Amino acid sequence: MTKHPNVLILFTDQQRYDTIHYAGHEHMITPNLDRLAEEGCLYRFAHSTNPVCMPARHDLMTGLSGRAHGYFENGPKPIKDYSIPTLPRIFSENGYRTAAIGKMHFCPKRMHHGFDEMYLMEELPKSRQIDQYAQFLKENGLVQLQNIHGVRPHIYHLPQNALMEEKYHGSTWVADKVIEWLENNQENPFFLIAGWIHPHPPWGLPPEYQSLYKEKNIPEPIPLSREFPFRKQKSNWYGDWDTEEEKRNIRKAYFGAVTMTEHNIGRVLDYLKEKGTIDDTLIIFTSDHGEMLQDKGLYTKSLPYESSVRIPMIVRYPESFEPGITKDDFVDLFDVLPTCLDVCGLSYADDKQKLAGNSLCNEEIVRSRKYQTASFGTGKKRWVMVREERYKYIYWYNGGTEEMYDMKNDPQEINNILRCENYPLQIYNELKTRAIEYEKEWGPEECIQNNNMVELESELFVVHKGSKFPAGSNSQFQYFDERTPDERGEQFLKEIESAYYNELSCNKCLNEVNNEKKWRENFQGNWKKFGGNVKFENKLFK
Repeated sequence: MTKHPNVLILFTDQQRYDTIHYAGHEHMITPNLDRLAEEGCLYRFAHSTNPVCMPARHDLMTGLSGRAHGYFENGPKPIKDYSIPTLPRIFSENGYRTAAIGKMHFCPKRMHHGFDEMYLMEELPKSRQIDQYAQFLKENGLVQLQNIHGVRPHIYHLPQNALMEEKYHGSTWVADKVIEWLENNQENPFFLIAGWIHPHPPWGLPPEYQSLYKEKNIPEPIPLSREFPFRKQKSNWYGDWDTEEEKRNIRKAYFGAVTMTEHNIGRVLDYLKEKGTIDDTLIIFTSDHGEMLQDKGLYTKSLPYESSVRIPMIVRYPESFEPGITKDDFVDLFDVLPTCLDVCGLSYADDKQKLAGNSLCNEEIVRSRKYQTASFGTGKKRWVMVREERYKYIYWYNGGTEEMYDMKNDPQEINNILRCENYPLQIYNELKTRAIEYEKEWGPEECIQNNNMVELESELFVVHKGSKFPAGSNSQFQYFDERTPDERGEQFLKEIESAYYNELSCNKCLNEVNNEKKWRENFQGNWKKFGGNVKFENKLFK
């Protein structure tokens, strides 16, 4: 082993915990992650600390919550405190060559947080000049493409064709760039984060990955069981009226995106093995959060349920982690920073700051693995979750709504046992107390009053919250080229048709996707800023 272990964090986006074949999910095709698990330690109960992109990534980078870095939810603002020690800054200061390749989701986009080098592939770059993947496409004759990571408006959660060949796809590019960087790095000790956008929607896939799960017997989604503050009645917004085939095809596209990503992760692992440096490298594979994917009648992330808040995590470093071990300890993204420092013999740079996590290979420092906490948001969107092996407690600040689930007898989180007379009061009180203590130390400063979590006025979420048709996707047109509005509009219509009509689209026309009045008005309002004409009407709406 080297005196200075390398560190490689393989970071996917929106990947659920139940997407690794080795972990017992037999429908999944993940030979490379299976191999990584066989050679490392698989954590079955890994959690996102805050299951949405920017907070989760900054939790990992700093080892601290939004109380320190400012991100309790996504938002176009810079980090709260630039002096906070970060993983790349600590490693750079200790003689490591540090780099970020792929999606990072910082604000501003090129805020380096201590990285020596950044080669970005962001979801919605505002200019080609700041995004290396967008530049790569231009250099390879694909300058005409607008929706370089799939079409978001109108068809966000639907199976899509990739708009480029596999060799130019973003998932391929990240692996290519990582291998190129490693080759040029030679013998320098390195700290590298590689970030893939998939399986975050849209799921724009080459044909071979669309058909990959065609004959697979894939799991059914968890039955509709939406709780307040979500709307319980059935609605087209949530895809409740989709046929079983439509629902299956959406899940197949998601699983195809997982497999395409893990194929490229395998290419990186193969390179390290071929060069003989894999055992000298601490490898951490994980994701920022999961995806509801129709479970409980919901889509997307930012929720306290297993499909959203639990993530895959595999750690490989033979000197510290016995190969082929599976652990059921509660671990989370806060543990990544202290683990990296511990393995590499580095010290945390601020002795006045208490880290939220603990090294996975040094349990002498106290962090109870008996309990797991996660949280999200501010105001009425905020919730905090605490669970132990059997029970999970959730508090929504919206109306002071509470949920509690028996994860042993109801792992799908369908029956809120707080509706029953005989729920375990002692466990309820213990978990709620832990939630209050967590919020005091790590939550927004205004969320605790009189030693209790505040209760905000009760209000139903808008219908697109947690739905198949999130309103934000209709505002996510790609502007970074120099076309006129009319030219942009024409190109968009070409790309949406090219993306949508594929073997998983169930022979449904584009203008049958969603004809809800509010959805159409939402699209029209955003189109006026982007497209410059009304030619979309007949193509996209009845």
